[in-house]
Amino acid sequence: MTPNLSFLLLDSAVIAGRAEDPFLLGSAPWTHARLLEEVAALGGVLRHLGVEPGVTVPVRMAGEHDLEAVVVALAVARIGGVVTREVDPAAPVVVTSASEPAPAAVEVPGADDGVGGQVRLVRAAPGEQAAEPDLDWGVMLRAGRTDPAAAAVLDPGSAYAPGTTLAAQLEAVAATRAPYVPAELRRLLQV
Repeated sequence: MTPNLSFLLLDSAVIAGRAEDPFLLGSAPWTHARLLEEVAALGGVLRHLGVEPGVTVPVRMAGEHDLEAVVVALAVARIGGVVTREVDPAAPVVVTSASEPAPAAVEVPGADDGVGGQVRLVRAAPGEQAAEPDLDWGVMLRAGRTDPAAAAVLDPGSAYAPGTTLAAQLEAVAATRAPYVPAELRRLLQV
């Protein structure tokens, strides 16, 4: 068993006293601690929406949402889910940006949300909110802060993404060091 990618990139740095060191560069750098807070909050939301170890989470974020795509990838990894860019009708939730077209409605077997379809967690444009029945990114992150997700301990052979094991993803990320440019880390995280 091994700690997951989110723990190794974020929690371990905070534990080692590097909480305020920059992790992501940009117009306003993000520290390990700030990103850990967001990732754990989103992980709590995803867990509540039915994501657990081995469950696929399609990530369909437009190019201008590199930072959010990184948060999603690390949140999914935190709870042991499997990230993918592909549509998966069996996935309980799709994380997307408002500019991405909604996939055709799909029935999710055993869904208990009252509507029988996939939940879309949407990152809307600044100043806007997602339209019903979609869930709004900002609102859900605030809710997720009340029950943040702990980092799951996983088998190194667990899937990180289709065709990529956790061990292989850990090795790929270990070849680089923080601070990261969001677009480069997004590419590395396969979202």
